[in-house]
Amino acid sequence: MTLTAVFALLAVLVLAVAALTVGVWRVAARARPDEASRAVQLLQADLAARVDGLARTQAELQRLLNEQLSRSQGLLQQQLQGLSTALRDQLGQQTSSLQGQNALLQRHMEGGQQTLSALAEKMGAVQQASARMAELGREMEELQALLKSPKARGTLGEVGLEALLCDLLPRDRVLPQYAFSDGRKVDYAVRLERGLLPIDAKFPVEDFERYLGADEEERPKMRRALQANLKKKVDEIARLYVRPGEGTLPLALLYLPAESLYYEAFVARERDEEDLWQYAFSKSVLPLSPATLSAYLKTVALGLRAVAVEQNARLVLDLLHTLERDLAAFRESYETLGRHLNNAHQTYDRNARSLEAFENHLARAKDLGGEEPPAGGGS
Repeated sequence: MTLTAVFALLAVLVLAVAALTVGVWRVAARARPDEASRAVQLLQADLAARVDGLARTQAELQRLLNEQLSRSQGLLQQQLQGLSTALRDQLGQQTSSLQGQNALLQRHMEGGQQTLSALAEKMGAVQQASARMAELGREMEELQALLKSPKARGTLGEVGLEALLCDLLPRDRVLPQYAFSDGRKVDYAVRLERGLLPIDAKFPVEDFERYLGADEEERPKMRRALQANLKKKVDEIARLYVRPGEGTLPLALLYLPAESLYYEAFVARERDEEDLWQYAFSKSVLPLSPATLSAYLKTVALGLRAVAVEQNARLVLDLLHTLERDLAAFRESYETLGRHLNNAHQTYDRNARSLEAFENHLARAKDLGGEEPPAGGGS
């Protein structure tokens, strides 16, 4: 029974008692005194019975109400405990989630700080690189200003040529500023087995820069001017440095210290344009860039090593022949010594036998004479 039903039943009982009381008073008002008295007594008895019943009902209702309140209180307490447990669990989960989020946020912040530190370091490196690039730019400007002088360009080409020659060839084979009989000097000469190989460095940078900086209309003209200048240098090298009569090979090398210049001059060729490389080769001049000269010098170095191996092999053969002669002479001397030793051994044996015979004769003489023989006595 619910709490609402209990209160409804109490209200009905109260209303019934009130109605009964009103009815009794109305009957008493209409009846005679004795009848009214009996009616009142009956009503009082009935009312007392009803009051007792109402008291029992009230007690029952009180018990039911207490039970209902106890159950409601227990249920409410269970619900409160469940809600408290759920709330604690939810708070714990939220706390754990917040702690995880805080840890994640902390890691993100640490990662952000590390990223900022790395970025600061990279920015510092970039600033240093920028400063270095600016310094290199100034150095390049100074180098360009320096290279405006033909003598300075020639010196630069000679320095690069010397580095290649000294790195790839034996130093005793490289002859810088080799002078011919008329006093003319070539930048370098390489001493080979069959003669000298002249090498001259050229760097016509003005013509090349004018060709690169020209527009489409002027470019063919600038290219012809560049090739004409290089043809003059080829003719000059062929005329001045190819001197078989003075011990050179019938070949000289033209060294261009820039790969781009070599490509534009001797590799790339326009339509109906003269093959400048073939022209140089016909003049006994071989044009080379740093890369092609390096490959050429490696081949020369291999040839020099082969010659050195051949010379060493010849020396080894000569040494072997000498050792063979020495061994034959030693064998002859050894055999002679053996013969001498054999003769000495035979002589020793003969002398030993003679000494033994002499001792025997001496012993018999002592037996016969009965006295010691004088010192130095013979048989």
